[in-house]
This record gives sequence, structure tokens and C-alpha cells, in this order.
Amino acid sequence: MNLIQVNSVEHGTYRLEEIFTNLKQAPILLQVFETKKILDDVFEKTVVIVNDSTHYMHVTNDDASIVIGKKHLHSSEKKILYLDIIHELVHVKQQRKGLDLYDKSYSYVDRPTEIEAYQIAVEEARRLGMNDDEIFEYLHVDWISNEEHKRLASKVGVIV
Repeated sequence: MNLIQVNSVEHGTYRLEEIFTNLKQAPILLQVFETKKILDDVFEKTVVIVNDSTHYMHVTNDDASIVIGKKHLHSSEKKILYLDIIHELVHVKQQRKGLDLYDKSYSYVDRPTEIEAYQIAVEEARRLGMNDDEIFEYLHVDWISNEEHKRLASKVGVIV
């Protein structure tokens, strides 16, 4: 699968395209950011930090930096990394709009920012030809229960 080329990197701070070559050409991103000007600005200004302290990926609430765990970057399937970076870029858009990405008044699977980011990732997963069983597996993260996993899937239209 040639969605993106993920360059091998060590710990440090990078620009998006230094790690995810050709990502900017993903049509879903123009849908997310609405104009090429905004998309170009996101790619110019978004910083990516690779470290060992992060297991997957997340966006910082203060400056919209994307933090990626080195192990995840080097050992996960390209398709998973692609869906994850799309998900995180939705959070970048949300943070730029002033939304609280980690609003504690919601549980993780009920948080509007997570629902939107997962909906976009699910849309892209379907475009790639993934079926609901594969997408359901993709939606599993270590910090949610089985019940929450099913609830998240239901909220983003994945039938299990």
C-alpha cells in the first residue's frame, strides 16, 4: 500500500513532510482543511515531535504539535500510520479553531473532538477498502474498555 512514504527518523523535531512524504496530496486533507492555502499553512507550521514517551500519536492542546512514539512510527503498518496521522490532523484543525482537544467533561469515546477525528479516519479507511471488522480493530485503543470500544464504533458508524 503506497498511501504515504514514512521516512525513518530518530528522536527529534520535524516538519510533517520530513516524516510523511506525499501526505499533503491526500484528497481527504483538502476536505478537512477546505482550502489549499490552509492546508499549506498547516504543513508549514505543524511541528512533529518523535519520542519514546508516547505510545501512539497525539496533538498538544497548546500549540497543535503532533507527538509520535518512535516505536509506533517504526513498527506499525503504513495504513495504520496513515489513518492515525489523518486523525491527528483533524485535531490540528480543531486546535486551530480554539477547541479543547481534551475536554474532561466527556469520556474519551464521547468527546466531540474524538468523534469527528474518528469519523474522518473511518471515512478514509472505507475509501481504502477496509471493511467494518478491520475498521473496528483499528478503533481499538488500550485506554478504553470493550464497552467503550463498541460505543465508539457505533458513534462513527462502524457496525460490529
